[in-house]
Amino acid sequence: MLLRIRQRQEDARAMALAAVRRAAQVAEEQRQRISETQRQTLESAREVARERLDASELRLYYQYERHLARLGVEADARIHELEQQIEARRDDLVEATKRKKVVERLKESQDELILKEFRRLEQIASNEVAVNYAALRRAKRGKQNQE
Repeated sequence: MLLRIRQRQEDARAMALAAVRRAAQVAEEQRQRISETQRQTLESAREVARERLDASELRLYYQYERHLARLGVEADARIHELEQQIEARRDDLVEATKRKKVVERLKESQDELILKEFRRLEQIASNEVAVNYAALRRAKRGKQNQE
């Protein structure tokens, strides 16, 4: 029963780690999309600056790029936070695995002791049967010799 509980705890921690890893992957993909959009915005702003020199349109591009830069910083912070959570979840999983292994070892030790005791009792019973059989044969031989 305790082993099943420990196994469930380990499974729950493994799922929590997987969820945080997925969230970190999504955040990283989002960060990459922001970076790509930011790069494209700057490229578009350069083209506008070369072709038309429209200051108001150029200002919009750069405002959008600054907005993307802030989003990128927020995404980086989120990724950093998720990486810390991954480490914490990984440590939790390692601890749960250790606790489960301790219970498994105890169960194995207990099973070995039970098996050893069973074999000892089986040997005692076997010896007793052999002694009784030998005594019975001697008794039969003694009767045959008396006759």
